Amino acid sequence: MFKKILLIDDDPGVHFIATPILSKLGYDVISARHGEQGLQLALNQRPDLIILDVIMPGIKGRELCIKMKAYQVLKSIPVVFLTAKDSEDDVQAELDAGAVTHLTKPIDAAQLVTVVKGILES
Repeated sequence: MFKKILLIDDDPGVHFIATPILSKLGYDVISARHGEQGLQLALNQRPDLIILDVIMPGIKGRELCIKMKAYQVLKSIPVVFLTAKDSEDDVQAELDAGAVTHLTKPIDAAQLVTVVKGILES
């Protein structure tokens, strides 16, 4: 069975770059362009991994992560933040919100692959 990854980011370029990389590895990639849509997809699709932007219109990424972790059915799904914000405080805030790790934009394909495989194939 294919592992499902939910990618939540308002930037179409991120989907354009990340989706083919992850699909080539055999993952089923589901896309959401904002937090509310991401939450609904997470609840309906139960992905194996969520990749989440911090700065989005509407609900912000960290707030969304906290909200998702409050659902029993979503609590154990690993969340990776993918964002341009990379200060120590930003990374700590993401971890405090429930993320397992942080990736910095622009996307580094090799780093994305390493992190995703490390989480989903361990």
